[in-house]
Amino acid sequence: MKHILSLCAAVVVFLLMAGCIQTVQQQGQPAVTATAVPAGTPTAAPAITTTASVSDNTIVIQNMAYNPAQITVKAGSIVRWVNKDTVPHSVVFTDPAIPSSGILAPSQAYASVILNKAGIYNYSCSIHPQMHGSIVVTP
Repeated sequence: MKHILSLCAAVVVFLLMAGCIQTVQQQGQPAVTATAVPAGTPTAAPAITTTASVSDNTIVIQNMAYNPAQITVKAGSIVRWVNKDTVPHSVVFTDPAIPSSGILAPSQAYASVILNKAGIYNYSCSIHPQMHGSIVVTP
């Protein structure tokens, strides 16, 4: 019975995370949009103009690492993380204006983060602090 209740609670948390979309805007900072969804779930990305496709900007979480650890994208591009590891992970930016992913179970994805301002955005896994990555955004 305990396992069933734990499983039900996990499913509820997963569904809540999958349905959440957060938009954050600070004075002087462009909006950043992010949402967590199960991998393979079709999602509608906001209409943006970009030369890069989301598949070009996908970061795979596997073997306790972000791969690639650093990615370069044009401003306005969509960045996506897919947890292909056997354990949960997260994506937490050092910039508090950018929403974190929450806990990503195996096979779950965090999509999409759109960074509109040029710069370097560092992030890490809150569960495994040795895991680090960064996104270089060019104009």
